[in-house]
Amino acid sequence: MSFSVNYPWLLMLASLVLATGGSFFLYYNNPLKITNRYVRLALYMLRFTLIFFLCFLLLGPLFKFISQKTEKPIVVLALDNSQSIINNKDLAYYKDTFLKEIEKLKQQLAKKYDLQLITFGQTQTPNGTLSYNEKQSNISDALNSVQNKNYNLNLAAVILASDGIYNRGSNPLYAENKSKSIIYTIALGDTLQRRDALIKQVKYNQLVYAGNAFETEVELKSFFCNNESLVLSVSENGKLITSRQIKVNSNSFFAGVPVTLPAAQEGLHVYSISIQKLNNEISYVNNEARIQVNVIKTKQKIFLLAQTPHPDVSAIRQCLASNLNYEVKFSLLSDYNNEWMDEASLFILHQLPGLRGEGYNLVAQLNKKNMPVFFIIGRQSGLNVLAQLSALQVAGPPENFNEAQSYYNPNFNLFQPEPNQQEMFGKLAPLITPYGTYKIPNDAAIFMYQQIGYVKTTAPLLFFSQSKGVQSAYFCGEGFWRWHLQDFMLNGNHEFTQSLLNKTIRLVAGKNDKSRFRVNTAKNIFDENEPVQVEVELYNDAYELINEPEVSIVFLNENGKKYAYNFSKTEKAYQLETGNLPPGIYQYEAKVSGSNKYEKKTGKFTVSALQAEFLQTRADHQLLYNLAEQNGGSMFYPHQLDDLYKELTKNENIKPVIFEQNEVKELMHQKWIFALLILMMSSEWFIRKWNGFI
Repeated sequence: MSFSVNYPWLLMLASLVLATGGSFFLYYNNPLKITNRYVRLALYMLRFTLIFFLCFLLLGPLFKFISQKTEKPIVVLALDNSQSIINNKDLAYYKDTFLKEIEKLKQQLAKKYDLQLITFGQTQTPNGTLSYNEKQSNISDALNSVQNKNYNLNLAAVILASDGIYNRGSNPLYAENKSKSIIYTIALGDTLQRRDALIKQVKYNQLVYAGNAFETEVELKSFFCNNESLVLSVSENGKLITSRQIKVNSNSFFAGVPVTLPAAQEGLHVYSISIQKLNNEISYVNNEARIQVNVIKTKQKIFLLAQTPHPDVSAIRQCLASNLNYEVKFSLLSDYNNEWMDEASLFILHQLPGLRGEGYNLVAQLNKKNMPVFFIIGRQSGLNVLAQLSALQVAGPPENFNEAQSYYNPNFNLFQPEPNQQEMFGKLAPLITPYGTYKIPNDAAIFMYQQIGYVKTTAPLLFFSQSKGVQSAYFCGEGFWRWHLQDFMLNGNHEFTQSLLNKTIRLVAGKNDKSRFRVNTAKNIFDENEPVQVEVELYNDAYELINEPEVSIVFLNENGKKYAYNFSKTEKAYQLETGNLPPGIYQYEAKVSGSNKYEKKTGKFTVSALQAEFLQTRADHQLLYNLAEQNGGSMFYPHQLDDLYKELTKNENIKPVIFEQNEVKELMHQKWIFALLILMMSSEWFIRKWNGFI
């Protein structure tokens, strides 16, 4: 321990002089006429110590001390909680005996190490219990989560108990081991392939057009079914549509079977695809799959109109070409002859109206026809003209522009980017945006804001505005082509820019519905492990969004069971997010409470059963062996848990970490100092009182 002060040490001498002088004149000079020499000396020393200590504390003394701490090695026990663990003949063992063995191992580890327990499947649960009910397995994510949680800590070993089957995430052999911790594996499951026939995957288009037959491809697999026939059937609402037999010619059989489905009427169609059950299959859950197809009358017509050729236009056309739901036509303003003025679903105007008012009459005509418009603003845009014709006003020098990056508005609720895409916004290249003060309607919905350098502004980059029930979009930046190229560079595809553009167009062009009560599900097919999301918009007679009345909805499944919900109110609309619903086809009916002005809305959606855990029934112990060898560990079987513990304790690389910790504290802030001062003052007062000097 060492001391230091914030002021010159010379002041210590001044403190001594002050303490000596104050004590001398009060006691040694003896104005109180204290006759007892020892009492006077005691009072002198108490007063001297008190004055000196108070002066010393005013100098702000610091004391530093060094302490040693021991950090136990961290051992993480990661247990696979997925359904594939018990999808074999050893179900009773894993439900009973194995749980007891794991509990014994936990107690042994907790005595010697800092033990952390997680169960995992699709996600991780700290201190979870083994119920084997997870619908998917993500081993790599579990290992990465352990590494991230214990970054820069003494993570010594990870014990992974799994069957080696993963159907989500990347190959765990490529998971980064940041702490270089040892990985031991416990090989669960059955490595024997059992007799089974299953539908591995169905490839199909979710969107088809009325009057056209369409193709699907059903991928079939079977094991130990040689010389038998698989009967493949497709039905809708219990009515058989087509059926065929596929001859199995090996004990490990795979075939992609093309199936042509006949033309269907407009609407949502749910098809059940199944293969007839064979005797003694290990599982019948994987013998059936469902697909939902949206049959529409015609494609949406989108007209892309530009003032001049531009790389943004090329990038937009490439994105739109990937969506079969769109029929896209392009023209320069100089070549445009009022085409699709009445039949288009949306006009995309690139830098129109122009600096000299080019396209003014066109925009005015589109407004008169209540045509949805997507404005893309750039350096050739006439901002003053645009302010007269639209919901965007930018006050500033027309020749000045910023380089602005995007940042996502988490409060935007008209649609949501995919979870894995939200981090993209901060990585995108800056766009060229108009400089100035932006003025937009109060009820405008802002999806992205502008970030200039490190400053996050409130200027919109992409926002939506509505007038008389017609939606318009405004992209206040030039350089979308950079995002398109960067998307491919970062992700190896154009999914992000395509998704952003498609969702924008779907929101704007999809608002041709003139009804004042609109109900939309987030998608048509939900997985059974995700919530069902529904959004509602309600309009008054002036086509203004309102949310005063209560809105309710009832889901009805195939078995006649009802699920009733009330919507939560957002700023201007309504939203609903249910818990997980059982797999099946659901009809819904939504209504506005206490009002006869709005008709009931009906529709349907599908909750699809997750069968990933039943598509592979054979445990992959080779993967577990390689994972352990690659990370300095070993693989064990469930009956070898004692051997695992012995090897773990004998490993000389697994040691506690002892480190020194320096702490600097101010003496004045210590509570015992206050108590000592009170004790000295009280002692002096008591001695004087006892001897009659007070």
